[in-house]
Amino acid sequence: MFLFENWEITEILDDIVLGRGVKRSIHNLEYDNNIYTSLFIDRLRLFKYRPLSVKDIEVKVGQRIPAFLLRGKTAIFGYVFWEVFSEKRKRKLWGSVVRNAKGDWKYTLPGNSDTVVFANLAKPEEIDIYHLS
Repeated sequence: MFLFENWEITEILDDIVLGRGVKRSIHNLEYDNNIYTSLFIDRLRLFKYRPLSVKDIEVKVGQRIPAFLLRGKTAIFGYVFWEVFSEKRKRKLWGSVVRNAKGDWKYTLPGNSDTVVFANLAKPEEIDIYHLS
């Protein structure tokens, strides 16, 4: 039975990583008094997510890189991207897909942060720099 349950957990974690049938957001990696952070990291690596500090992630203006921030037993999904205020003012950051009451990113990391996120550099997405969502 344990192998079947572990297989189920693995499938659920894969769904979170891939955004398959589940919205990638904030995910608690604890279930039935077990914490699955290590298994989640294994699944991230399988799907080409690599641990990188935010400052070391290269991303072009007009693109975003999917990335998970891990905090203990919690995985927070977001993107590394450039927020453009004007042609002369912009900033790189990691921002969660979860928003606060004002509509801003609930969790952010500055572009020069040494904080490690698991980023998939092979999956850059094009974005409208003037209408970030």
